[in-house]
Amino acid sequence: MRAFGTLLKTELRLSLRSIDMLLFAVFMPVVVLVVVGLIYGGANADSGMIQETFGAFLAIGICAVGLMGLPLTLAEYRHRKVLKRLQVTPMHPALLLAVQLVTQAIVCTISAVLVVAVAVLTFGYRIEGSITALLASFVLVMISIFAIGLVVASTARDVKRAGMIASVLYFPMLIFSGTTIPFPVFPEMVQRAAAILPLRHGIQLLTAASSGTSLASMGPQILVLTGIAVVGIAVSVKTFRWDMDSSR
Repeated sequence: MRAFGTLLKTELRLSLRSIDMLLFAVFMPVVVLVVVGLIYGGANADSGMIQETFGAFLAIGICAVGLMGLPLTLAEYRHRKVLKRLQVTPMHPALLLAVQLVTQAIVCTISAVLVVAVAVLTFGYRIEGSITALLASFVLVMISIFAIGLVVASTARDVKRAGMIASVLYFPMLIFSGTTIPFPVFPEMVQRAAAILPLRHGIQLLTAASSGTSLASMGPQILVLTGIAVVGIAVSVKTFRWDMDSSR
């Protein structure tokens, strides 16, 4: 536990010092929330667009961390031989992965707390659903998106490829899932095409949980996200490379 705590402090410090992480995972969700709130809702945002798309603001941080921060960090560690060195030390390499996952989860949580605080204090937003249901939904969405990021980290042989794959996944989800642009303003054709995106299912689940909609009606979204989490973790474990030159 001492080794875990020491590594966690180091990784968390590095993450919070990263300009990209702070900009896209922590500050960007708040900026998007404020812009949407001012345009569509103003002081009455609790009955306007923020109420309808609240899950999207929570999902921005998850998307940035899971699809960019997590895979690129692990790919960089592999490139710099950090993973290879740890593999031959008494400390089990899985400890680094556990610390990395907890670190990224903390960053996502910080982002979510800021979003909720700004929504409540600035726009008078109120979470109408169960806090427990919202937390459970948040964890499920986070795990499923992290699983996708782990697949990228596991299968990409170098940092360049990891960056390319992560970008191909990140930007379409960020734009078309309803995070930066409210989903209802998209044409119907775009909405139908974007409905297959994993993050779209996550946003629907988060919005339902925050608005008090019964999660029983979110069965398809829960099944899709759970399936992505299970398959993604299984694939990443099967294909993970500690070294760029090795098959495992």
